[in-house]
Parts: sequence; C-alpha cells; structure tokens
Amino acid sequence: MGGIAMRSGGAFSDEEIQLLRGLPAVSNVTRDRITYSDTFRQVCTIRYLAGESPTKIFREAGLPPELVGYKRIERSVARWKEAAIKSVNGSDTMTDGEIIAQLAARYKRALATRRSLEDIANTATEPKPAATAASNDVHPLSLGLFDGDTAGIIIRQQARRIDELERDVVRLRNKLDKEVGPNPASAEA
Repeated sequence: MGGIAMRSGGAFSDEEIQLLRGLPAVSNVTRDRITYSDTFRQVCTIRYLAGESPTKIFREAGLPPELVGYKRIERSVARWKEAAIKSVNGSDTMTDGEIIAQLAARYKRALATRRSLEDIANTATEPKPAATAASNDVHPLSLGLFDGDTAGIIIRQQARRIDELERDVVRLRNKLDKEVGPNPASAEA
C-alpha cells in the first residue's frame, strides 16, 4: 500500500484518510468512519448476493481489510444486504437470483439516470459562445455562479434524492395496493 502501515480497524491516520478519500468507492472518511459511495454499496451488495467474498470485493476497490478492518467490512455488507433485500418487493418469497436480478435492474436504471444528469451538468458548465452569453436566457451555471465541481455535486445530490423518492413511491404504492387493492385504472395503462 505504498508505505502505509497496515493495521486492522481503529482510528485512521492522516495518511490513511488521504488514501481512502482518493478512492472512487469512498464518499467520505473521518478518523473513525468511512462512508462508501452509493455505486460501491450497490455493486458490492449485488456481487455479495451472487456469492463473491466481501473481502475480495473491498480489496479490488482499493480497500484492503488490513486497513479497513474485517469487522467493518462484515458489518457494512450485512447492513447493505439487509437493506437491499428489504427494498425488493416480495423478497421473502423470491430466490436469491430473483432478488439479484431486481437489484441489478434497479442499479442499471439508477446508473443511466446519473449518467444523464452528469451529461446535463457537463453541458450546463461548458462555456457558452460570447453572443449567447449576452442574451437573457443564459443558464446560471454557464455564468460561473457555480464551478463545474459544485454543479456536479448538486446534480449528484439531486440524482440521489430522485432515487430515494422513486423508492418511496414504489414502497407507498405497494403499501396502498396491500391495503386497498390495485388501482384498476393503473392496471389498464
């Protein structure tokens, strides 16, 4: 690991924090806590449910258990697995393969949405030609009110929120269907 003393669990040194912050799998890190990216959590959960070792998945993401800690990996994967299975409607009667298929489909949709939003952000932050910049309909992002990083962060946050709201809508529809039965009008559409 490039001269970094490896040890299991506990508080991270400044050098380890810098190393972890540079990994795409890590959203944030403090002395005693790692927050993983949504993409990493989703991919890790799907791969784990498909039978892969959590240690292998973390190691491939640049997160060796000697640095992160075996217990931290075990607890994280167990939490993510439980949340993912609960999020799949009918998971108590589904096979692992069916659950994985639903999670993978959800992940693909979320990834496509994020890519679309990132494309929009990249387009919005590209400099406009001088003639367009003088017009009244210039988008605020192109005027430099937000730099590209800030605009990207805002869009990623909004994409996450949209993801959360879509899950809430599905959960509430399922709850409503259980309580009052399916809406015949929506079944025809």
